[in-house]
Amino acid sequence: MSVTLIVLLFTTKMLIIQSQLLTELSAALTVLLSTTKMLTIQSQLLTELSAALTVLLSTTKMLTIQSHFTDNFSGLLLSFL
Repeated sequence: MSVTLIVLLFTTKMLIIQSQLLTELSAALTVLLSTTKMLTIQSQLLTELSAALTVLLSTTKMLTIQSHFTDNFSGLLLSFL
């Protein structure tokens, strides 16, 4: 009977340890999930920022081209005056 109680006690302790480890693993997985969600959101925001910067660069190039045309046109008008 004593050996059976010792085995039962040992098994109970092992189950308690396993339960604690599973609780810690669950907490770690929750943190990992939250971090993954945050990284996904950051990735989406960076994609949108990249698109906005591409549009800004394109607009800047267009304004630069327009400025050169305006300068050339002004110079042409002044040469006729």
